[in-house]
Amino acid sequence: MPSLLHIDSSPRRESVSRQISAEFADTWRGTRPDGAYTYRDLAAEPVPHIDPPQIEIMHRLERQGVRDLDEARGIPASPEEKASWEVTWPLVEELLAADTIVLGVPMYNFSVPSTFKAWFDRVLVPPLITDPATGRGPLSGKRVVVASARGGAYGPGTPRHDSDHQEPYLKAALGMIGLAADLTFLHAEMTKSAHVPRLAQFKDLAAESRREAVDGARKLASA
Repeated sequence: MPSLLHIDSSPRRESVSRQISAEFADTWRGTRPDGAYTYRDLAAEPVPHIDPPQIEIMHRLERQGVRDLDEARGIPASPEEKASWEVTWPLVEELLAADTIVLGVPMYNFSVPSTFKAWFDRVLVPPLITDPATGRGPLSGKRVVVASARGGAYGPGTPRHDSDHQEPYLKAALGMIGLAADLTFLHAEMTKSAHVPRLAQFKDLAAESRREAVDGARKLASA
């Protein structure tokens, strides 16, 4: 059975990143009526930041070289560790269960929202990290689509291209857990032109960028 994990991180209900990720999810579900679908809203229900108990678990997994997921699931050694792991492990299982993942991730201050970062810090557990010898891990082979919205223009050739720490970060971070081999970015740019007067001249450009991202989401989800 095909399965989709849909994650949003923008706090704005009407955000462009949410619209793009929703277009992907709606099309995917429409073409796969028998598919499994899981939705997580990191703004409405924030994932707690990584804490000392989880860090202790991570260190233990690394020291012992634990790669087996079943062993990792049962490794907490104290009530505090168990409580922390009970937050983390369902997030890990959602990733493991999905064969397609769509991430709604707007650019905030050149990078990603803290809600997304908190989620990723939780799921970056040692058994999910790719094996240095093979370059593969438990999440390898999954398709990932990033639905992105950026207030300005950060593509190649633009003045702010070097300030884009969103896409490079996501490529590197997702690559650590084997999710960068089939990774597509759908960027809607110049979204601030809708409410910043000095950027009003770029409204048409923003509308076209948004259309392309939505069309891209629809096409990818149908494939």
